[in-house]
Amino acid sequence: MVLHCMELRPYQAKALEAVRASYKRKNRRSLVVMPTGTGKTVLFAEIARLAKGPVLVLAHRQELVEQARSKIANWCDDVVAVEMADRRELTRPDGGRHKITVASIQSLRRRLHSIPRDAFRIVVVDEAHHATADSYRAVIDHFHSHLLGVTATPDRSDKVALGEVFEEVAYDYDMLEAIRDGWLCPIRSFLVQTQADFSGVRKIAGELSTKEVEKILTQDLHLVEIAKPILKERGTRPTIVFAASVAHAHALARVMNELAQDASFAAALDGSSGMETRAPVIGRFSRGEIQVLVNCSLFTEGFDVPRISLVAIARPVLSRSFYAQMVGRGTRISPGKDDLLVLDFVPGNCRHRLVQAVDIFGKDSEEVLELARKVTAQASAEGESIALEKALELARQEQEAREADVVYQLQRRDPFAAIGIDLQDYARASIAKEPATQSQLDYFKKAGLPVDSVSSLSSRQAEALREELLDRKSVGLCTPKQARQLVAYGVDPREVYYDEARQMLKELKARKSS
Repeated sequence: MVLHCMELRPYQAKALEAVRASYKRKNRRSLVVMPTGTGKTVLFAEIARLAKGPVLVLAHRQELVEQARSKIANWCDDVVAVEMADRRELTRPDGGRHKITVASIQSLRRRLHSIPRDAFRIVVVDEAHHATADSYRAVIDHFHSHLLGVTATPDRSDKVALGEVFEEVAYDYDMLEAIRDGWLCPIRSFLVQTQADFSGVRKIAGELSTKEVEKILTQDLHLVEIAKPILKERGTRPTIVFAASVAHAHALARVMNELAQDASFAAALDGSSGMETRAPVIGRFSRGEIQVLVNCSLFTEGFDVPRISLVAIARPVLSRSFYAQMVGRGTRISPGKDDLLVLDFVPGNCRHRLVQAVDIFGKDSEEVLELARKVTAQASAEGESIALEKALELARQEQEAREADVVYQLQRRDPFAAIGIDLQDYARASIAKEPATQSQLDYFKKAGLPVDSVSSLSSRQAEALREELLDRKSVGLCTPKQARQLVAYGVDPREVYYDEARQMLKELKARKSS
């Protein structure tokens, strides 16, 4: 018998305890977020092994069902039933039930009427970002059980919040942490500029129109400008390519075979072929007999070939989660594998912001990510790939330098000039003999203007300045006093309103005192 608990990785053990703690807090529907390649199946296999009652695992494709069944059976050293298509193993011949069942969501939904609502203690949703779909909701809502969702990408491209299904994110282990901890391999990025023009392509269901993109990318020019860099950059790296469509996948494989002068160099697979067709090709790729595997959205989930060390995104992608699933096919560690190279193909023209490798970490600000894109583009233009961590670190350093420069400039500048009040201009224009009245000076002092700067103003200029301050107040902009305080914290007050300034200052003061 395997000593299961001893084999859990540290973060898997933390996730297990976090799920238990979530259930103890009376949260019956918990979500665990862990990147592709970090052993989500091992986590819910251990939860299933420890469960005090029957466990159901839901998946949405045949490969995922078979993969989950095999891994869980191996981990738990137990028979795992399968409920899918013509396999009806939920109930044993003796009328009893296996402790663990893996089912396809499609088959189980059709059979719900014959399954008691209390049949399972825990229902596990693999690839839980699909859990808001009607098919999943029907099954989840049928059972009176605890629910556990596991996913690498909790943000959905259709923007339906997983909070509609799950009560709490019990544990979140991000990709950058996993890379730093040595459980996933480092990622390098290389951008390839193409002549593809996507400026007229429409956006449909969250992505660019497949039909319109296919029409562009299946042209000989674009097939070659994608195929050649893959052959050039891969070296001996086992490679998976994500194409825009079925036709594009097969056309790319054909062109690569022609360029490599080897009919078995690359192969293309798509969802129209059954497992009996796909399995032998996947086997040959896993053994290294096929160098490049091209697919159309077939292997974004549940495809486990750790040797893969080049992922080519040969299609435009708008969804960060979809892109991350593709990159995840190559992030697993493997003997002799140093890193993963991600090739992004940048169109010559596109009115939509396409996802690139630097976006998959997702926790940096948009400003940092944009700077990281520029760092990556510069390295690629010089013919070099760059580690994503390095690109992001350089971008963070540049952003920090920019912010420090802004603070420095603000601190040097008259804070009131930053909000459009030029006291020097008022002083230069003041030629009248009648000085500002005491009531005017008292008003300015209360407003936060420096007395030494306004004391030399004439009464007429002081009144003009007072009118300007009243105009600012009438549209709700921050006061000079607030502006001076914001500048001291390094905040540019030019476009800040009174209420915003009040809240910002409250938070800044609290942060400083803590």
